[in-house]
Amino acid sequence: MKVNINKTDKEKLKWFFEKYIYAGKKYLILIISLIFVGSLAANISPYLYGKMLDSITLGDTDFLLKLIIAYFFITIFTNLLSMLEAYVGQVVNFKLSKKAQTELFDKMIRMKTYFYSKYEVGELLSRLNGDTDGIVSFGINLITSILNIAIDILVSVYFVITISVRLSSVAIFYIPATFLVTYFARKYFKELAEKRKKFGDEYYSFQNEIFSNNTGIKSFQLENNVNNKYKGFINKEFSLLKRSIYLKNNMQLANSTITVISSLFIIYLSAVLIKDGLLTIGLMVSFNTYINKLFASISQVFNINVSLQEIMVSLNRVIEVMTTDSEVNNVLSLEEKRKNIAISLKCEDITFSYEKNEENVLKNMDILIDKSGLYSIVGSNGCGKSTFAKLLIKLYEVEKGKIYINGTDYSKLSCDFIRSCITYVQKEEFFFNDTIINNIRLADENLKENDIENMCKLVGLDEFIKTLPNRYETIIGEGGSTLSSGQKQKLSIARAFLRNTPIYIFDEITANLDGKAEKDIMKIMKEYSKKSIIIFISHKISSIIDSDKIFVFENGKATDSGNHEYLLENNHMYKELFKNKGI
Repeated sequence: MKVNINKTDKEKLKWFFEKYIYAGKKYLILIISLIFVGSLAANISPYLYGKMLDSITLGDTDFLLKLIIAYFFITIFTNLLSMLEAYVGQVVNFKLSKKAQTELFDKMIRMKTYFYSKYEVGELLSRLNGDTDGIVSFGINLITSILNIAIDILVSVYFVITISVRLSSVAIFYIPATFLVTYFARKYFKELAEKRKKFGDEYYSFQNEIFSNNTGIKSFQLENNVNNKYKGFINKEFSLLKRSIYLKNNMQLANSTITVISSLFIIYLSAVLIKDGLLTIGLMVSFNTYINKLFASISQVFNINVSLQEIMVSLNRVIEVMTTDSEVNNVLSLEEKRKNIAISLKCEDITFSYEKNEENVLKNMDILIDKSGLYSIVGSNGCGKSTFAKLLIKLYEVEKGKIYINGTDYSKLSCDFIRSCITYVQKEEFFFNDTIINNIRLADENLKENDIENMCKLVGLDEFIKTLPNRYETIIGEGGSTLSSGQKQKLSIARAFLRNTPIYIFDEITANLDGKAEKDIMKIMKEYSKKSIIIFISHKISSIIDSDKIFVFENGKATDSGNHEYLLENNHMYKELFKNKGI
């Protein structure tokens, strides 16, 4: 069954149960079996307890001893079953919730960039961890609770009616009164759940943002400002907590009032029946136990309905992500993917904007690169250079026009194929909190140590790495925090070339290199450009001067192209960009 955000709540729940909850049906059957046996055994106890009281009243000690022994073993047996059920339940809950989380996580990382950019990091984390756990837990509890409730209601109704039909009439008042309380409360609980989820998204996004920018906060002395914002979140969370307590207390007060009225009615009517010889004290105790079980079960049914309103908020949030468009991969076979065909990139009349009804970032762009070489892109900030790079690796889809790689239209190629042909190194360094060698092996997990060392020597990193206590096994921290900006850029370049793709795109990756290091890197680039297309985006004349061709971007178009000497002489914008800048 497929699902979308516009389906009914019932259809959405059915989809989730079929996809995730029923996947653990063999464990659920075991839990249900344990609950069934345990509930039946537990429901015998009140009857035995009442009989014990009557045996005491009658002075029948022999029968009392038998009842005590039976009560003891039934109690121990039900406790053991309850412990086993709790263990199996937690294991099942863990397995099924992690299955749901794994699929949601996969969906998130494969989500089209356009949709991914709409979410804050905290919002995605909240949906991944909080929402999925809550939904799975609710689903398992619902299945197990329904059986427990059904047995409790059936057994309780049987004994309640058997003991006294007149006393059981109290249910005529209790059930509709409790239903009305729940019916009016559920809307407010759903509204509160939506507010709390929205708050959670903002709260976790704020925390992620603060911890990711700690150096900037210290540099600008923003600690007090950030602390005040954090206190604002705490105050907002406290307001939501007070609202939650208020709703729960009101609901509890209403239900408690209904229960007290019902209990007092039972006590009074029991006294009348005992006086008339129609009821014993033992049976009265048994009746009270069973009627309380019945009332508790009915309340549980209504409370599940309230919880369902909150869970639907989480389910809608998960479905919203699960039904978002993902990138399409593996269109071509492995053999086609490995074909060494002639290298070329061609863009015809491409137009693109990040949002509909916004000004186009690229406008009728035309570019042709039909052979290996070093190609550079220059232009003022906001002219579309980085956007163009993102279109080439299919992070976004062009609105109009065509892009071809080796003569094949992008629309006929998967993201997987395109990215196997193109290595893109973005401005922001991309590293995990892992060792140097493992971060380099992100390019290819089968890379040999000798190849890695040779590449690091080539980019000027090997000597530094060998001064570290653990050399290539040194952990570099979150985002490569223990490395300098220049070292991170060198590591990015080394990893990129070890991917061994026919096309490379480098976006401002020499910005933090000193003069000598930059010249060394550009020599490597020039050497690799003999067999590959290397596209270099830069504002530094020293990085682009030896390019085979330089494309000048202006207002979303490639307005001119040529080598450095030609553009310096013939292109006014190029002269403006690089005048008075030494080589």
